[in-house]
Amino acid sequence: MRCGFASAQEVRDDRPTTVRLAPATLTIGSIPANQWRKPASADPTWQLNLYSFVWLRPVAKRAFDDGQTKALARMVAQVDAFYVQNPDTGKSVRGWDEGSSLRRLENLNCLYSLTYDPRLAKRMGQEVALQFGPRYYGPPRHPVHNHGLMANLQVKRAGQLLGRKDWVERAKTRIRSEADLAFSAQGTSMEQSAAYHIVNRNMWLTAAYRLAEIDEKDPIARQIRAQMDKATVVGRWLTEPDGDLVQIGDSRRTAGLEPEGTERATAFRDDEAGLLVGRWSWTDPQTSYYTLRYGPPRWAHGHHDKAAVTWSTAGTRVLVGPGYYSYDWSNPYAVRARTLQAHNAAWAAGRKFNGRANATLRTAGSSRDIHRFTMRDKVYGVAHTRHVQIAGPAKRLIVKDTYPGKTVVRQSWHLDTKWQLFNQRGKTLNFVHPDGKRLALTTSGGFVSSSRGKTRPVAGWNHPTTGSRIANWEIVTGGTGTVTTTFQVR
Repeated sequence: MRCGFASAQEVRDDRPTTVRLAPATLTIGSIPANQWRKPASADPTWQLNLYSFVWLRPVAKRAFDDGQTKALARMVAQVDAFYVQNPDTGKSVRGWDEGSSLRRLENLNCLYSLTYDPRLAKRMGQEVALQFGPRYYGPPRHPVHNHGLMANLQVKRAGQLLGRKDWVERAKTRIRSEADLAFSAQGTSMEQSAAYHIVNRNMWLTAAYRLAEIDEKDPIARQIRAQMDKATVVGRWLTEPDGDLVQIGDSRRTAGLEPEGTERATAFRDDEAGLLVGRWSWTDPQTSYYTLRYGPPRWAHGHHDKAAVTWSTAGTRVLVGPGYYSYDWSNPYAVRARTLQAHNAAWAAGRKFNGRANATLRTAGSSRDIHRFTMRDKVYGVAHTRHVQIAGPAKRLIVKDTYPGKTVVRQSWHLDTKWQLFNQRGKTLNFVHPDGKRLALTTSGGFVSSSRGKTRPVAGWNHPTTGSRIANWEIVTGGTGTVTTTFQVR
């Protein structure tokens, strides 16, 4: 059946069924046609929920469990009315984008498994046709993406429900052909996000399970499981000592993966994905932990974070990424979170940003106590070199940024929300943590700005959950040619 949990809300044949989708209240069976053409909210996530019928599945399951067949019939009629009132024009508007379609198909699959109503079979066919057309989010028009896998799993399920073996085989073929492209050879998701790395890992494990449902000896299922073993290792590296994922790309503060117990406390490097992660211990929560971002240009759920760093030590996060706010690109917080300045990165003031430039890790070396790296890029059209030195036991980070000649250098630093500014002494800013730790930020340049919870323009925010923001200190240091900034925790 695969319908998930039933709603706690009672569903009755003799009463209207309403669903609250703030700011709207939907009465199933009586939703006006105007709701599809002019939805109650412009927020993209809200519209995705509206058009995908994600709100229908829990009440449909409750109606089925309680034997409320008339209420179920009203739900089927409401779904069918959507296609009449809001027909597909072939464009990705008003719920006819691939993302809304694949989620709508998932909910149609559920409703059909509860009712076997032939009207739903027709509508399922329309969604499958969309996913086999040019809007499909995958090869040949697009890189491999989690939406493509989501679509193929739902197409396969629809084919099984309706006895359409051709749908099942086409979906399986695409899953097989895309299995090698979603992750790097070392197992890192190519979507440039810690959170979406876990999402992709979980989804591909599901794909392997679904393929094995058809043929338990399917070699692609075995291949995918082997790939996901690597992805699991990467997921552990992306988990900070506090147990939550590091905020790289579109990533909320969510739980990571627990270590297996056999990991080596060194560093993980993946040049294909542009990710380097290091730590000194897998069991000590006080250990130092860091990430470096380089590699290909921003894509999917990534940010413009070339040569950016994050750093944790002494049981607390120090330098953090911005996290994820929303996909509403009219919102200044969502836009800001993806910019290079929202990360612990450098830029050349007054020069044009090139979001299509990549970055390389040129040198790497480590001793027992110190890890050293050099990254290079031309994100601002001129050569930029970043030297990073992490002294784990000493709880120290040194970052040196060099641009040619008299280029005006700027460095952005974003502290975890718990750090509070204590005082300034010359070229050192001192911060204090609630647990009593002290942080000294010392620069060879000068302090250009210090922002915390600024709204115009947006600066100094971290986003731990969707749509939320917590003020944090954003410090901009700068100078000419070369600027070195040191962080010391005591």
